[in-house]
Amino acid sequence: MKLAFVQDWFNANGGAEKVAGAILDIYEKDEVAVYALFDRFSPAARAEILKARPVKVSLLQYVPGITKIYRYFLPVMPWLMRRFNLCGYDLIISTSHAVAKGFRSDPATLNICYCHTPMRPIWDMYDDYAGSHALGKLFFYRWYVNHLRKWDVETSKKVHYFIANSRHIQRRIESSYGRTATVIYPPVRVNKFTINEAQRKDYYLCLGRFVPYKKTDLVIRAFQKMPDKQLVLIGAGWGTAEFNDMLKDCPNIKWLGYQKDEDMIRYMQEAKACIFAAKEDFGIMCVEVQACGTPVLALDYGGYQETVIDGATGYLFSEQTEQSIIESVNRFEQKPLNDHTTIRQNAMRFSDERFSNEFSDFVSGAMKEFYKDKK
Repeated sequence: MKLAFVQDWFNANGGAEKVAGAILDIYEKDEVAVYALFDRFSPAARAEILKARPVKVSLLQYVPGITKIYRYFLPVMPWLMRRFNLCGYDLIISTSHAVAKGFRSDPATLNICYCHTPMRPIWDMYDDYAGSHALGKLFFYRWYVNHLRKWDVETSKKVHYFIANSRHIQRRIESSYGRTATVIYPPVRVNKFTINEAQRKDYYLCLGRFVPYKKTDLVIRAFQKMPDKQLVLIGAGWGTAEFNDMLKDCPNIKWLGYQKDEDMIRYMQEAKACIFAAKEDFGIMCVEVQACGTPVLALDYGGYQETVIDGATGYLFSEQTEQSIIESVNRFEQKPLNDHTTIRQNAMRFSDERFSNEFSDFVSGAMKEFYKDKK
């Protein structure tokens, strides 16, 4: 089978990239052409996700410093994605949280989109993005967002089958595009994580890619008001510009920056609980933490509502506010969650083996249905 696989871009090795790797592994014996706006993977990430596959890229590949400024190129991304001509394939699979479904293709070729989310800046998180953008209050900004929404809806019509990464995103696909979607939860390498049988250490953990929507600064400010509670931060990203100033007089908060996987897992295993304050569509790392038997304190939103059992594997807090985080920490202090085996068992339902089986079965069924009258 001749297959085209389309990703928005390959940059940091995060949740979307791990989904891409899992899909490519399913079709490792097929002829697969990979497309992305740019590929700036590290050698290790490239070996893990892409194996030896080359990536067909756009002009963004040749922009200096693109990994730090790519979000500013959103206005031209639809045009750049449109330049990919995917005619001549038996199957096209895209994984998208931005523009990956905007390529050119033959309508007679099955087109399946695994949707992480309809574009956040123009749909459900428009107010958040506009409020933090220098041009967000201008008429031109609103005009462009409306233009991009029309483009997004039009390209959604070319997709024959949508797969959503959660029920939350299933509802948003219906709301944004007027399309139905099948839910297949992302793959989580739960077997990479184990329970630490030793006594937990006295710190809370906040980790991941530190970009503004993750609200790591909110967690920091909450712990500044709880000087008797210890917080460890693990991660890096363009949202850390103010961290050093924020942490100057905070001996109870340690920022360790980027850590290797084995070290990060050790901190996951030893933490008393891990905090997630972002509005996540699924949240793979939240499941990874639970696979270590570690309870989580997470925002009562989106994917966390589907991956966290409130009162058993973690506590959900209602708002993105310092006070809400503080109340969640106090709730945990009053009633710790120490059944680490139950917490891990909850994570096991999101395994990568389950994803591979569900995804391959879905695609096989879609191909039979789509091509049954075309033979």
